[in-house]
Amino acid sequence: MSQKDMSNSNLTQAVERVFAELEARETLDKDETLALAKLELMIEAKLFQQDAEGNPEEYLIERFQERLYNFEREYPSLSSFIRRISNSLSNIGI
Repeated sequence: MSQKDMSNSNLTQAVERVFAELEARETLDKDETLALAKLELMIEAKLFQQDAEGNPEEYLIERFQERLYNFEREYPSLSSFIRRISNSLSNIGI
């Protein structure tokens, strides 16, 4: 077994232990919640990095769509205004 396979196996075992621990708990304290939030960010960053390396065009489109969705959710009236301006410019050929 290679070093990478062993490392992956160790990571998988650690994840399984975290899952088991979470399932056994009814509530989490503030420090545990913070630690899990940090873990979530680290995992997302690793997955995004992998996606970006594997298929950069799709990664960029996905990130743009996600940011656009978040912008529209946070600023619905501004988003609507920008959409109307964009449509008007498109209609006159710009």
